[in-house]
Amino acid sequence: MDQETATEPAASPPVSGVELPANHSRSCECDADLRLSLIREETLARIEAVCLTVTKAIARREIPELTFPSRSSWDVVSFSETGGIELPEERKLVRVRLDNKLSTKTFAFMIKVLGIVYRLVQEDKYCTKRDIYYQDPGLFGSQTVIDNVVDNVACMLEVPRWKLHVLATCKGLVAGDLQFYDGQGIHVDCSRTKMGVQIPAHDKDMQYLHTGARLVIVVEKDATFQKLLTDDFCHTYGRVILITGKGFPDVGTRLMLRRIWDNFHLPVLVLTDSDPHGVEIMLVYKYGSKNHAFENQFLAVPALKWLGILPSDLQRVPVRKETALVLSSGDLQKLTEMLQRPYVISNRALTHQLEEMIQTGVKAELQCLDSVDTSFLSSVYLPNKIHAGDWI
Repeated sequence: MDQETATEPAASPPVSGVELPANHSRSCECDADLRLSLIREETLARIEAVCLTVTKAIARREIPELTFPSRSSWDVVSFSETGGIELPEERKLVRVRLDNKLSTKTFAFMIKVLGIVYRLVQEDKYCTKRDIYYQDPGLFGSQTVIDNVVDNVACMLEVPRWKLHVLATCKGLVAGDLQFYDGQGIHVDCSRTKMGVQIPAHDKDMQYLHTGARLVIVVEKDATFQKLLTDDFCHTYGRVILITGKGFPDVGTRLMLRRIWDNFHLPVLVLTDSDPHGVEIMLVYKYGSKNHAFENQFLAVPALKWLGILPSDLQRVPVRKETALVLSSGDLQKLTEMLQRPYVISNRALTHQLEEMIQTGVKAELQCLDSVDTSFLSSVYLPNKIHAGDWI
């Protein structure tokens, strides 16, 4: 990771509530984000409470069960413009009981993972889902099983996955006007990188964020991210933070973006392919995912705007016709499903763009802009779109 070692300890955070001048670098210790600060003791207490309930049920010769909110369909989650996809107050519960042959294994898996997580949190250690799987691959059977069990345990405890000390490998990169300190006190300067700084997997390694940036641009693809760095976009356009999740974003990338938003309230714009997959990626950054409705409040950035490539852009930008691709039947099915989601229905501009994609029957990748000119993206498309406020 491109980083600069600090010679002094991190400075104390500024006094909250002080309004800085528009041209002043804004920095703060992220302690204001209390929603991300579930302490270890609270997590341990929640695990102990679950285990105590199971133990008492067995002592009373009752059938023990574990329950967690269902996230299986859109009708069991809710949506708000400010919070994204959320769990409703009245929740449909999944009940995992020992007397049900279909859920006996799931019960055992969840108890096993609770024990692993308890030890990790107690000892303040971390591991990956992959590490958990290899503790007993014969028992778990597949990595997918572990992924689902960890998600359900986090949902049951109402604790974000990273607070369970179970991490997913973060593939995201960040560059531009952003500095922070990791958990070891190492200073990371994202402006001193030619290929991007690896985004940490945990918020403990995202401390003392500091920026003088005017906006954040999230890029779907690493290739486009690298092209913008090669074109020196962060400096030629001005103070900008660039982020890429290298495709579908992982937790660390979304957590970093949300931290930047919470601390600095910068405009956040996202650049994706003009296809159903690109739209899905934009929606995950903006509203979160249905399966992780229990933690979207920590990750989603509802204020995020879709900068491009909008389907309507393809009618205005002089890209070569041969760069446009025909929508597949799967693409059309995906778009039709998206149009039925509550947050799409409530966003008329987004609905119009998806309907236009269906009507034209074409999709396009970010690379299609290179057919105009190799510097078209950084020197024309992005500056003009941002200046005109042409986003949704």
